Parts: sequence; C-alpha cells; structure tokens
Amino acid sequence: MIAFLIYILKSSFCLALLYGFYRLLFASTTRFSLNRWILTGGMLTCLLLPFISLELEHESLVQSPFMLMEEWQEEWEQPVGGISAAGTTEVSQEETGHCGWPVFLVVAYLSGCAFVLLQWMVGYIRLFRWINRQEYKECNGWRWVLYDIPVRPFSWRRYIVMNRREYEEDSPVCLHEEMHCRYGHCYDNLLMQLVLVFHWWNPLVWKLKHELSGVHEYQADEGVLNQGIDVKAYQLLLVRKAVGSRLYSMACGFTHSSLKKRISMMSKRRNSKWVRLRVLLAVPLAAGVVYTFARPEVRETVADYGAALKVKAQGKEIPELTMEGVEQQKVSDNLMADYISSEKAYMLELYCNQRNQFLFGPENRTMEKIFVDDETMMDEAKKQLKDSFVKLYSEQKEKMFPIVVRIVADRNAKMGAITAAKQKLIQAYEVARRELSETYPRELVDECLIPRFYYASPKAFADVPAGISDKGIPLPGYEIRFIVDNVEVGELKDFSLDELSSKIKQLCEENQSENFSVSLKIPSDASEGVVYDIKQILRKGYTSVKPCARFTELTGIG
Repeated sequence: MIAFLIYILKSSFCLALLYGFYRLLFASTTRFSLNRWILTGGMLTCLLLPFISLELEHESLVQSPFMLMEEWQEEWEQPVGGISAAGTTEVSQEETGHCGWPVFLVVAYLSGCAFVLLQWMVGYIRLFRWINRQEYKECNGWRWVLYDIPVRPFSWRRYIVMNRREYEEDSPVCLHEEMHCRYGHCYDNLLMQLVLVFHWWNPLVWKLKHELSGVHEYQADEGVLNQGIDVKAYQLLLVRKAVGSRLYSMACGFTHSSLKKRISMMSKRRNSKWVRLRVLLAVPLAAGVVYTFARPEVRETVADYGAALKVKAQGKEIPELTMEGVEQQKVSDNLMADYISSEKAYMLELYCNQRNQFLFGPENRTMEKIFVDDETMMDEAKKQLKDSFVKLYSEQKEKMFPIVVRIVADRNAKMGAITAAKQKLIQAYEVARRELSETYPRELVDECLIPRFYYASPKAFADVPAGISDKGIPLPGYEIRFIVDNVEVGELKDFSLDELSSKIKQLCEENQSENFSVSLKIPSDASEGVVYDIKQILRKGYTSVKPCARFTELTGIG
C-alpha cells in the first residue's frame, strides 16, 4: 500500500507540472483540438512516467525527496520481528512504529477515494435515469432523448438529452451537442473522473478538470460555427441560456461556465500552426521528471567501506579482538546462524539500503531511527547502547538482557560497507562498556554489552534484486576454504553455486568429524544478496548431511 501511495505522489507531481505547462503555453491558444490532446495525452503520460526506471551515477538534490519516500517504504514493509526463546525470528503484531500517522494517512486517503468514487457512481445513476426514462428518437446517427419539460441539454456517447421544442426548432444547441458526441468528449470525462478518484486531494488536478471542460466547450463551439452559424446570433443564444439547472459533471452539456471566455475565444484570431511546436518543450520536461525519479547507481559506499578496516590480505581470517576485562571474542560475519542465543535479547537495528546508507536505532521503529555514516556511526551507536543499558537497568537491576544489533540489508548493499559499519559498532560497544563501568556494576555491564550481532535475511527492495539466478554461473573473486579439525581439506575459487553444493556434500561424506568450518573470501564490492545466497547453500548442504554437527563460518573481505 505504501508503494502505491508513493506512486500516487509521483504521478500527482507530474500532473501538477502538466497543469503549469498547459497554463503557461496553451491555455490562451485557439488550437482546441491540440489543447485537448495535450491534456488527455499528458494525463496518461503522467500516470506512466513514475514506472520508468533509470539509474544515475550520483544522487542530486531534486531526487532526495523521492528517495526519502522510498526509504520510508522500505522501512514500513520490513516485518516486525523478535527473538523467541528458541532463538528464531518471530513475526508479531506489536505496535513498534508501524502505526500512527502512516496508518492515518492511508485511512484518510482511502476514505477520500471512496467518497469521490461514490459521488461519481451516484452521478452516473442519475445520468442514466435521464437517458432511459424516455423513449429515444434516432436521427443522423444520434439517439435523441426528448423531454417536454425544461431541461438543460447534455450528451453521453450517442445519446443527447434536450427539450423537445428546441429540437423541433433546429436550434444551434442541437448542433452543439452533436459536436460533443462527434468528438467523443465523454471518454475524456471518463478518464478525468478516474484520475480524480485517486488524486482527489490535489487541487491542481481539479484545475485540470476545469481546463479540459473548457476545451470541450471551445471545440464544440468551433464546430458549430464551422457549420455556417452566425457568430453574433450564437453568442446571444449563449447569453440567453446562461441560466438553468445544474448539469452533471460527467456528461457533456451546453454549459455556461466561463461564458465570457467562451465568447472571447469565438472572436479571437486563430493561432498559427507554429504554436504546435510548443509541444516539443514537453520533451525536456518529461526528461527532467524521469531524471527526478531516477535511482542513484550503487558506485560509492560509506567511507569507501571504511578505509581503516583491518583485514588481512588474501582472504585470511579477521583477527580476534581483545576486549578489556572480557574474554576474547572472535568476530565473524556469520549469516548462516538464525539465532544469537537462547536468551532473550534487547534489539537495536542497523538498516543498510541499496546505496549503502544506514539507519540506526530501535528495532522496527522507523521514525526513531536516524541516518548515520562512517563518522557518526560510532557516536550514535554508543549513545543508543548506553541509553538501552540504562533503560534495562532501571527495569531489570539484576538479570540483564544482552543488547544485540540486528542487521537488515538490501540485497544490493555491499558487504564491505556492512563489515566496515560493524567494526564501528564493535568500537561503540567497547567505549560504551568502559564508560558505563564507571557508574554501574562491572559484571552487569559486561554481561549486557558483549558485542553481539544478528543478521536478518536481506530484503529485495531494489528494482533488480542482487542474487544468483543461474546457479551454474561462476562467481569471479570468490574463494572458499573448507577446514575439518583445524586442517584444510578443500578449496574452491571462482566457483558457481552448483559447484559449491557438490563440494560441500562430497566433503561432508568424506569427513566424519563434527567440527567443520569454512573460510570465505569475497570481493570488496560483493553484494549482500549474493553472499547470502552462498551461505544459504553452505547451510543447506551441510545440515542435510550432518544435521546435529557443529558448523562455523568466517568471512573476510578481499
């Protein structure tokens, strides 16, 4: 639903530009047929432009509002998850930020759509009652529905409703309504009403409706005058008819709104054909809109993946980090684990989008998260960790839950950026633990703030999600070593998923030890989605052969 609302905002933005474009260049011209097709064709174009996907190298200032809306969409569509006693992810219906103003906006928008649609349907019911209440008379290919009572003339498709006396007098009104039918104005009105159902909240779209109705009248008037009707006599008729009952907006009728402008348009000198060249100005306007909606291509990452990331070359393991006062902890990007521990945990969330931009804060509370980069990540993480500890201590006192960072990434996010961010988080854990130990019991601080990370399955928010569609395609730059009881037993380079699956199955059958590990080296520009697919193959291949064995994995950036 959020994606649809974003589409509505984008298309409404296009419709607003269309109104400005028309008012500036065509509203005062007398090429009515051209004006009509600019309005109707422009509306259709505005509905299609948001679907055009384009990638650019850099994000511009004009793109920022629309990219921010897409970030909200990504956050909104994430499942609300927690950690069960068994350590698995559970979906819950807790109110964790997915309520409030977004829900209110959705409800308000849908209510407005329903109201406009209902009003439209009621209008059509009244229209058809007028058409079907009386026997029609077919003449000149049109079906004339004639009433003996005063009625304002209107037309719909092949039906023309009017007063019988005016019909028998062969009034120019008859010819006017024929022109509405001949030009098919009712279909334009149908399109306009459909647009208004979804864009009822935009005043400029209602202005477009007014402009289109005016063009219909100008075009019908021009058609009448082209049949040899005297201009002065026709203008006097318009003035005499300027009173009467309200006409249904979905029909094409002998309406008298903006009567002064209708009369002036009849007297106005016809514009030259060169006015049509103004349509060419719509090309750069449409190109600008496509540019505004374009997605920045993923080229640069946060702080170049952290230039200070300390990883040994040639795919060697990340060194162990020694934390003050705490048993040494091995750092591992273990995406294969679906759990942290069997204990309850207090969750923070680090979200990384496809452009390697980060949001950090309470789990699943979109509006409380803030953007962080390589410079601000450690300070913000330290603050969040300290605040979370203080909150837990005020509630728990003795038995403290571990504070865990849940990492959620787009499949197109780069592993290098995530690994660099994780190093910042590890530093934040250490600093927060040291500062809190000055005020709170050291054993509780250590119990709560040992660096723990939990990887959620990467999300496919991008237009083309990163991943491996063909399992037989080699992956250049990827290397993997298989280790049993600290002895290397196999190696693969530039492998495909099919090769990896066969290899892991072979090694598991040949080696009976339950201490099985792998060392995976990946390119610095590897995407989260591809790495996740590899690790899913490892988990599936190994657990299917040795479901009860202990399996570990270590990832390095090469």
